[in-house]
Amino acid sequence: MEAASQAAGVVVLERGSPPTPAPECPHGPTLLFTKILQGKEKGRRFYACSACRERKDCNFFQWEDEKISEARLSARKKYNQSHQPSKTHSDNVKRYKDFITLPLSKRKFCQECQLLLLVPEWERHSGHPVLTDISVAQLRRPSQLLSPLENKKTNAQYLFTDRSCHFLLDLLIVQGFKRVLCVGTPRLHELIKLEASPKQKNFMKSLLLDIDFRYSQFYPEEEFCHYNMFNHYFFAGEVRAS
Repeated sequence: MEAASQAAGVVVLERGSPPTPAPECPHGPTLLFTKILQGKEKGRRFYACSACRERKDCNFFQWEDEKISEARLSARKKYNQSHQPSKTHSDNVKRYKDFITLPLSKRKFCQECQLLLLVPEWERHSGHPVLTDISVAQLRRPSQLLSPLENKKTNAQYLFTDRSCHFLLDLLIVQGFKRVLCVGTPRLHELIKLEASPKQKNFMKSLLLDIDFRYSQFYPEEEFCHYNMFNHYFFAGEVRAS
């Protein structure tokens, strides 16, 4: 194995060919790391979370050569499952269909929980800041409805401006693309869906891949996949054709 970079610090390592299976944390398969000092490896190699750079955000740690008992593996599996979203993508698709049929006066969004609220759920969120009268236009721009995840050591969401999105969309149209894969670019995905109509000559389809599961509230399974691009991992085995 060779380090991907010889700069001082902690670097990601290749796992060989074919790669050995990596242990998993709540964010999917972990990555193999080592410390580099003056161009040389320093210390034992270890597995850690692919998405979080600080142990307080994801405390997974395992030495590469460490032997793990069956009991510990079982406990880890249960822990990973317990840290997945409480609702599946299919659940959220059904909720959205119920939500969109509500009259405007009954469409609410909890800003604290970042959740579209159905009427039976209002009481549980009575003490939270809530947006009311959620319009179809707002539902079509979820990146403006949702609060950005700002932890620089985990999500660190940086959203494109409308100007940047229009620039990219114009390029896609000029090039004649009909299918677009938006990896971590929810605003471009929104614009494609807003601007592209099946009746238009320049119609294109878009699939959003993003680690932010909140978007599953707004898109069906053929338009959004819960995805970790650092380890190329589809949560819950979601793989869709766009």
